[in-house]
Amino acid sequence: MNTTIFKNLKTIFIRESKDENQSIVELCITELSAGNFNKAVDLSEELIKKDISDSVGWAIKAITQANLFDYDENLFFLKSSYTSIEEFTNKTKLTNNEIEEVKAIFTTIVLDRTIVLVIKRIEEVIELKRRAKEEQAKAFVANVGAALSYYAGSESKSDLGKAFGYGGALVGVIASNKFNENANLFNNISKGVFGVAIANITMTIESALNLKNDLNSLSPDVRNESSQVLKNWVNMLAILYNQVVENLLDYSKEIKKINVFKSSFRNASLNLINSPETQQFIYLSKILGIDNTISDFIKIETSLNSLNNFNIEDVKSSVTRMHIYAGGLALLTGGLTLFLYPYYLSNPIGAAGQLKKSVNSFMHTMRDFKVSSDKIIIDNLAHLN
Repeated sequence: MNTTIFKNLKTIFIRESKDENQSIVELCITELSAGNFNKAVDLSEELIKKDISDSVGWAIKAITQANLFDYDENLFFLKSSYTSIEEFTNKTKLTNNEIEEVKAIFTTIVLDRTIVLVIKRIEEVIELKRRAKEEQAKAFVANVGAALSYYAGSESKSDLGKAFGYGGALVGVIASNKFNENANLFNNISKGVFGVAIANITMTIESALNLKNDLNSLSPDVRNESSQVLKNWVNMLAILYNQVVENLLDYSKEIKKINVFKSSFRNASLNLINSPETQQFIYLSKILGIDNTISDFIKIETSLNSLNNFNIEDVKSSVTRMHIYAGGLALLTGGLTLFLYPYYLSNPIGAAGQLKKSVNSFMHTMRDFKVSSDKIIIDNLAHLN
């Protein structure tokens, strides 16, 4: 953030302030420029305590808190900053142009802070997913080790060798379960990481739209800074959106890997549209106006909605039929013919087969779905407001 724009504030605020408060106002601007935001908040609250109608105190409080909010213990600063800028707007005697200048600086800071925090969130998700894959790989190695230990124990001629072998197998199984638990933990955490970031973006859309519309009326320094931050904000939206798309694609790939005979396959498939990954994708698509700018989104939405057409009892019945056909054939041949089971795994019949095809079709539609920043148009973001 270019701190030279605070010079514009100093000129405006000094003229708006009472004579006895001007030294505090100057100190506030100095602390702002130096990045000492906590000190600037304290000074702004000192102004407000002296006179609750002091619009400059409310404006400085809004601007400093906009620099301080985060997605952890300091999230309340974001809401407080919006409340403070409203207080400034209601109490100030500045001209309309000066009010817009102050509000533009405030919005620019909020958007700039949002960019930093959302990019940090994206990096957290990528790291969590990396750690989940790492734990899954450890689980696989532990399973292989357990199998080898069990084999070594079963082949050993001595009781001691058997004890070491079976003991090693048990340790391997325990380790595998732990690694899988860790992988599931990291995956589950990553699902909720974007929630607050998306809520923040929703909150800032109207402000970003107003800022864009007011650019031509701003002073050159503020206009240049706001224009660059708006551009960076849109680029950040594209990065976030593509990460949400990737999360949904990864989740659908995990569903595809599940054995079609298992209840977890039909439950995960039928609940795909209600999963956190899908809900984030649909919601963010709507607030970014993707449904209005990219025709492929309609195909994805249609593919998702098709999953609602399945009846879980029909899927269960088709799985039962496959068990009967495969098991019956195995029974007739004395267990020698089991080829139908692996065949049905790849080519399930009935409603289960149609469900598997629908999941595959959804994955195919999602695979090449990417959104560049030029497809995110600020004017399209307003249709939800």
